[in-house]
Amino acid sequence: MMSGISKRINKIQFALLSPEEIRKMSQVKVITADTYDDDGYPPIERGLMDLHMGVIEPGLKCATCYGRVDECPGHFGHIELAMPVIHVGFVKEIKTILESTCKVCGRIKLTDDEIKIYREEMSNLNFAQGDPPEVIAIKSKKITDLASSRMVCPHCGAQQSKLILDKPTTFREEKVGIKVTPKEIRERLERVPDEDLIFFGLNPEVARPEWMVLTVLPVPPINVRPSITLETGERSEDDLTHKLVDIIRISQRLRESRDNGSPQLIIEDLWDLLQFHVTTYFDNQTAGIPPARHRSGRPLKTLVQRLKGGKEGRFRSNLSGKRVNFSARTVISPPEPFLSINEVGVPERAARELTVPLVVNAFNIDYVRELVKRGPEPVDEQGRYVTGVNYIISQTAGG
Repeated sequence: MMSGISKRINKIQFALLSPEEIRKMSQVKVITADTYDDDGYPPIERGLMDLHMGVIEPGLKCATCYGRVDECPGHFGHIELAMPVIHVGFVKEIKTILESTCKVCGRIKLTDDEIKIYREEMSNLNFAQGDPPEVIAIKSKKITDLASSRMVCPHCGAQQSKLILDKPTTFREEKVGIKVTPKEIRERLERVPDEDLIFFGLNPEVARPEWMVLTVLPVPPINVRPSITLETGERSEDDLTHKLVDIIRISQRLRESRDNGSPQLIIEDLWDLLQFHVTTYFDNQTAGIPPARHRSGRPLKTLVQRLKGGKEGRFRSNLSGKRVNFSARTVISPPEPFLSINEVGVPERAARELTVPLVVNAFNIDYVRELVKRGPEPVDEQGRYVTGVNYIISQTAGG
């Protein structure tokens, strides 16, 4: 371990990925929904299993870092969406910002005096000074409630209209009932100046509101969504890969329809379908829309389901609960009267699996030779299990 590296965490900052950052961290622009060729090998270039995003097959090398399966950490790709779509995880934040800002000039609907007072109050709130996030959220809500109640912009005098959210991601203006498209929403969010973002609890250096409307979608590394080979020899792709295939195909159809001058109704239907696929890619249990399903009828397990999926989810299974080899557990059982106070009983089945690494050296080599002679399941004259050797790792074999 290198000396001089501090283990103290200075701060944790939450941010949004901008389209430029997504493209910058990406190693390949994915343009085809195909994965492998007709023979099942090799992966198609610029497809969803492109070798630039990592490898899962023994013997192959990553086209980005040239590492093999156990060496390559995996790399992101990206998909350029034909039209913007709303990120379902930020719908509430988008609605708050749209209602609190002018649809013409983009300024927050507060007077100059109110802005001066509230900016000072928000600037004084600081995580580093011990203010909990709840205090900042409550203050921000008070400000946005005041701003959203105004139906005339104090800055440009434009008349405002109330927004209605038809869950999960459809916005429309209340009086005229006209649908507000994700493209129009993104343009409105782009007009919000950096200096007004403090009232929404956003840092403009790392989180612009228009980034909540997606134009570029990150494609996760292959080792996050590995394919498996069935007994029949056919490949079975991961649920995330299935959703990404749908997103690419619909995005291509939407782009072609838009470029060929198709009727607006067809374009809107394809746009809604793209929004559906991106929404269910993030969360396949979103209220208000049917879940995306496998051909067998099973609902797909997408990103949110992976994280919170009960005992098998990412948090409970992989982060909170670690699994290690050669360990066992038991319920609290009745005491064994023949055990000493400093002894513990181990079932024979577990004892035969439990191993303790023992490094051979000049001092213990005779003892180790005796253990090796006993073999993996030795018993004494009374038929009781005694210590033996399960396996040997030789230095020449890389052990």
